[in-house]
Amino acid sequence: MIHHPHVLILDYSVDRSEGPLFRRWLPDECESTTVFVYSGEDIPDIDVFTHVMHTGSSLSICSDAEFYSKAERVILYCMENRIPQMGVCYGHQLFCRVLVGPLSVRKCLNGLEAGWRNVEITGTGLNIPGVRSISRVFQFHFDEVVVLPSGAEIIATSRHTEIQGFIDRARRILSLQFHPEFIRKDGNDLFFKERRLLEENGIDLDTIQADGPNIDAGGIFFSYFMNSFLRSGEDLPYASTFRD
Repeated sequence: MIHHPHVLILDYSVDRSEGPLFRRWLPDECESTTVFVYSGEDIPDIDVFTHVMHTGSSLSICSDAEFYSKAERVILYCMENRIPQMGVCYGHQLFCRVLVGPLSVRKCLNGLEAGWRNVEITGTGLNIPGVRSISRVFQFHFDEVVVLPSGAEIIATSRHTEIQGFIDRARRILSLQFHPEFIRKDGNDLFFKERRLLEENGIDLDTIQADGPNIDAGGIFFSYFMNSFLRSGEDLPYASTFRD
């Protein structure tokens, strides 16, 4: 029987960097398991988890990854069994590629979006505690979602990327293009590391490092997911049927 939160973090990053960034935003009483999917680690029994999180990655959603079929199975299994899921950047795009198809994602027509950038929070998103109607958050992506699953609601948008986030209550999904897991120091450290890439794309490092977030994105969005997306029947025993 499940009596407390137990989160599965599926880390798709090449350098295994995303899992720890996600974990630090979880409540102290929350148990978590991180699986480095890109590195080939096996995914455990899904039924023991109350929530599943899909991280970002430097990989392009427009290219086939070796782990794609494995990730697809997890997403569909969680949806069918009402296990809440959260996706960020690559994870956000992965949801739509799995649920809609490959034409739901593409290279950004506006090129690389990187920096501390404003997104407009809309609709249900405005009910998220602590959010601002114009929220400045960490961005770093070349790809974008252009078609949502039926019934999903856009909760964040920007001039650069129309679908910056969505909620799908029926499927128990919170999905974000931007990265709430990055605090200012982490973000600026990554920008410095990727200075050449930024400059090749016409983005000035000093300008974006002088800026920063205007909300506590990690505290806001991870808390909202954990508190507002709950697995049904958590007082009932689960039969373990998922195997990697």
